Amino acid sequence: MRLALVLALAACGRDHEPAQPAPAPHVAIAPARPAKLQHVTIKALGMTCEESCPLRVRYALRDLPQVYELGFDLDHEAIFVSYDAALGAPKEVTRPMIAAILTAGFDPWLAREDWPADAKVQIVSH
Repeated sequence: MRLALVLALAACGRDHEPAQPAPAPHVAIAPARPAKLQHVTIKALGMTCEESCPLRVRYALRDLPQVYELGFDLDHEAIFVSYDAALGAPKEVTRPMIAAILTAGFDPWLAREDWPADAKVQIVSH
C-alpha cells in the first residue's frame, strides 16, 4: 500500500512543471554608510525654486557615487552633501559635484567644509 502511494505521488509530480519562484520586486538599497563622513555646504546661486531646483540638482548628482547624503536650504541657496571622508579633501572631491551643479544651471562653489547642525538631508541610493 505504501509503495503504491509513493508511486502515485511520483507519477503525479511528473505531470506538472515545478513552480517557478516569483521575481523579486525592485527594491532600492541605500549605499553602505562610510566609516567616516565628510560634510560640505555648496552654495548654488539661482537655486530658489521649491520643487524643480532640488530635482535638477538631484538629477545632476545622481551618477556621482561619492554623494552619500544630500539636502537643501533654498532660503540660503545651499546644498548639503556628505561623502566618504576617505575619498579625499573637500576641494578635490567636490569638483565633479560643482561641475554637475553648474551644468544644471546654477552658479555653485564650495562654501564650507561642514554644514549646519540642523541640516536636513536624505541618503542617496545609487
